[in-house]
Amino acid sequence: MTTSTVSTRSSEELQPSGLDHLLHPQVIAVVGASRDPAKWGRRVLEYTARAGFRGRLYGVNPRVADLGIDGVMTTPGLGDICEPIDLAVLARPAAWTADLVRECAEQGVRSVLIATAGLGELGGAHLEVQSQFVRLASAAGMRVLGPNTFGIFMAADGINLTPREHIPAGSVSILSQSGNVVVGLYEQARQVGIGFSACVGVGNQADVELGELLEYFAAESTASAIGVYVEGLRGSGISFRTGLAACRAAGKPVVVLKAGQCGHAASAVATHTGVLASDGRLWRAVLAEAGAIQVDSTQDLVDTLAVAGSIGRHGGRAAVVTDGGGDSILAIDALVGHGLSLATLSTDTTARLGELIPEAAPRVASCNPVTLDTPGGVEDDPVILARCARLAASDPGVDLVVVGGLLGGYPRLLERELTCAAELAELHCSGHPVVVQSAFAVADPEPLRLLKGAGVTVLPTIDRLAKALSATLQPTDSGASPRPDGEDMARLTALPILEIVRLLRRSGITVPAMTMAATPFELAAAAEAISYPACVKIASSRIPHKSDVGGVRLELADAAEVQAAAAELWSRFPGCPLLVMPSLPSGPGFPVGTGNDPLFGPFVMVGRGGIWAESDADVAVLMAPVDERAARAAMLSLRCAPTFTGSRGRPAVDLAALGSLIVAMSGLAVAYPELNIEANPVIAYPIGYAIADLRGALTAARHAIR
Repeated sequence: MTTSTVSTRSSEELQPSGLDHLLHPQVIAVVGASRDPAKWGRRVLEYTARAGFRGRLYGVNPRVADLGIDGVMTTPGLGDICEPIDLAVLARPAAWTADLVRECAEQGVRSVLIATAGLGELGGAHLEVQSQFVRLASAAGMRVLGPNTFGIFMAADGINLTPREHIPAGSVSILSQSGNVVVGLYEQARQVGIGFSACVGVGNQADVELGELLEYFAAESTASAIGVYVEGLRGSGISFRTGLAACRAAGKPVVVLKAGQCGHAASAVATHTGVLASDGRLWRAVLAEAGAIQVDSTQDLVDTLAVAGSIGRHGGRAAVVTDGGGDSILAIDALVGHGLSLATLSTDTTARLGELIPEAAPRVASCNPVTLDTPGGVEDDPVILARCARLAASDPGVDLVVVGGLLGGYPRLLERELTCAAELAELHCSGHPVVVQSAFAVADPEPLRLLKGAGVTVLPTIDRLAKALSATLQPTDSGASPRPDGEDMARLTALPILEIVRLLRRSGITVPAMTMAATPFELAAAAEAISYPACVKIASSRIPHKSDVGGVRLELADAAEVQAAAAELWSRFPGCPLLVMPSLPSGPGFPVGTGNDPLFGPFVMVGRGGIWAESDADVAVLMAPVDERAARAAMLSLRCAPTFTGSRGRPAVDLAALGSLIVAMSGLAVAYPELNIEANPVIAYPIGYAIADLRGALTAARHAIR
């Protein structure tokens, strides 16, 4: 054996975090190595030895003199290994873990992989044991992966410390909280023709976290794209966001399957914001902010990783070339239906394609799609598919070529199919993205294997291909509105409205004159100071929807009407303070709210207002702080956007002023994370806006507001 591993990182890329010792170890010791071929502690040694690991492998077992595995040295204890140990793999029951971690720390081991379950995920005393040995490891400068992890696979290093031996190798890295999910991905990946450069199980994330691994693999030269299966994060979500940002900066597409999105609300807010900014919505906002791709199933995860790893982000202008009329029509429906567009070809490209397409073939004036199912077409010579694809790909209006139909299904023309596949592969590798849909993708005939081997995505149905292409479109300024999942009203203290008013005004936000009145004397003073027409409304934090209970009186012409309205409201809501303010002109209204998510931090929400705000959520969530461009994009992403961009004879509203309000509110979210503030409704006008009502709450111990 040689004495060192071939790392996929240069010396300049090596990080002081200890993850290099974990993920690119040169010396591995498996504690609990066994002679029993069914035991995990033996299998990982055999798998890694057979994978071509070029470092040194030790099996630690005090009762066995020789494990009998080629390339593995057997030793009774860690202390008998006379060289620094980069990674110790603990293949012992949970009850042994704390003592083994202590022994590793004493022996100067640099990192530890703990596969066993039955620790922190069980909570209580088990969590305390886990916390104790992680603190001990941290004090010794030793990194811990797990517990409850399925292990590590690093293809280029010949490392397979997982329960599965035959993992398809490739260029995609996978980070997962579930071993079973990853095993399923292996099988789906084989069908699609992609493989993995790395697979890491994050387990309980007791020490090494998902975000830290994302940041690490952003710099990993073998990773063309990164897939993530995540159920939850440990502690703060800042590390996760940092990791996503690092991947984006490195140009690495990240595809995320988030499980468990129907949980509790992400932020306990005594406003609409708490209802509308739920757990799933915050995850979607975080992923969208970082340019990550969110999918809904393992199949979508594999398909999207195939496309992301093959062509990356793209503009979505597709040229379609098929060997059948039905395939062309279905391709158009699927691609356009998933947000892509048919490329508009230049006059020159159209003319050249027209000369190449068989005379009897069906054609459209634009030569997109190209259908080659007649004499002189694919059934005579499949290479015509590649020739048409090359012509279309050279057009500046084309972002990618979609080849569809039955490629791989012409066995009597196998040699010509292989030539076609080779030319398509060459076209793809030359920087002109090609993707293929073939009904024979699962059967995997030789021409399709050639394409997959060259990095061309081949999927069995046009719907799956279109969905994956849609997921990898270049992100735009607008996005779909998330949906609400629930509400948690705990840990809240309502904030007096006039205190909120002062805070907003100090932040440069315009708020109409507002006065509180709890007695007839205070009401008289308020009536003297207010401009008319006036508005009087109840001001109880326990009644969020004042109009629903008849607690608002508008268009009061003078002090007498103000006093009469107040008397009527006090008769129905005894002891309730009243808010006196100008009665504002009508216009489109919507809420702007702030919150602070326990995982991801401060955010701002903007959405549709009115009585349907909660039952038909039309909102956008942005992680704070935001700029005016992002604020404007968020407003335009709403389904209700036509109501304030001008429609059916209505004037457009002042989007610049509204954007400035959202920016200022996002600044408040950052400056006062313990506060949740909602302006609702904000009434929009052709010039400016007006805040008609405010609510606020403290979600932590109260801090002085200066």
